Amino acid sequence: MCQASVSMAVDAFPGGAGNGAPSDDALAGKTVIKKRLVSIIHDIIQDRGLTQGRAARLMGVSQPRVSDAVCGKVEKFTIDALMEMLTRAGCRIEILSRREDCQPM
Repeated sequence: MCQASVSMAVDAFPGGAGNGAPSDDALAGKTVIKKRLVSIIHDIIQDRGLTQGRAARLMGVSQPRVSDAVCGKVEKFTIDALMEMLTRAGCRIEILSRREDCQPM
């Protein structure tokens, strides 16, 4: 099982979700998440000594998709697609959502 973890604080929807089009800050936050996920994919490939072809079969994508990930072309991926690749590689994904403006009851 993949032992990689993603721990970062990103406010993907400053001011709250549902305010219309995502802000530049929201898009930048998503890019940060994608870069971290791509970094984990790269580390898995290196740590396991996989070729891009073997990594592609493991992750259920084509070799060119793995190449795009390894080369850091995050704009070609959704967060969902990267998470799916990691899940197929045996990673356990955990997401922590925290709202700073909420008071405990």
